[in-house]
Amino acid sequence: MPTSNGLCPFATQKPITDSGNFEVGRNGQRVKAVVLHIGEGPLTAFFPTFNNPARKASAHFTVGKQGEIEQYVSINDTAWANGLKWDNGVWRNPRGIEVTPKWGGLIPAVNPNQYTISIEHEGFFGEPWTEPMYLANLKLLQWIRNETELEYVRGETLIGHNDFDTVDRPNCPGPNCPFDRMIADLQTGPSGRDARRAALIAGANRMGVPLNDQSALAKFALGSNLGIPLSDEFQFQVDNVPYLGQVWSLAVVYVKMGDWGNVKRT
Repeated sequence: MPTSNGLCPFATQKPITDSGNFEVGRNGQRVKAVVLHIGEGPLTAFFPTFNNPARKASAHFTVGKQGEIEQYVSINDTAWANGLKWDNGVWRNPRGIEVTPKWGGLIPAVNPNQYTISIEHEGFFGEPWTEPMYLANLKLLQWIRNETELEYVRGETLIGHNDFDTVDRPNCPGPNCPFDRMIADLQTGPSGRDARRAALIAGANRMGVPLNDQSALAKFALGSNLGIPLSDEFQFQVDNVPYLGQVWSLAVVYVKMGDWGNVKRT
């Protein structure tokens, strides 16, 4: 069930102050899908854009290339990233152009923003996703699933902006968005794990550290019987070389950024 405030505990909160760029509540609608976007720009550009009253746009989250997660709108409220207008039996995009959406979950005459969650991603559609961005996105999707009770199915409950606007957004989130990998990782839920691993994940969540057991650090820590995570993943440097680390109950695990197959422990 949704949390009381719809705010992700491991996201950096940057709430939009201009109320003209989002709507409080969802007009009675339940979340039906998560929509992925590519932002066509750097992480620093999103909050100023969404907080600009002249733009009339927003998203719930942005995921950065280094694994940063920013949240601008509660998932209990309506962000403005997936808007279509129902016009005498046809859908039109924000520029008023008729579109033929590929997503079958649209509700006639109801703005899809009211029943979707939007996640922007730093970068450009032709660029490959970084591993930290992928893992952060996966962790966020897992949290959203816990809050909304969504079961992710490609093209049904996990979709791209191009599934809405086939005219102006045919390359959003772009050909490098790893939908197949996401679905495979997300389907490795508690029913596919043994009871020991399920207990570890439940214990971590109880301690307030949502566990992404598909990350390189978590896979190593779980395989090495290092207990449960006591912190989220964090970045640090050694001789100007970036590393990613995480505190577990029996050790600190760490890895050089990009060298995901060579995780170490203290």
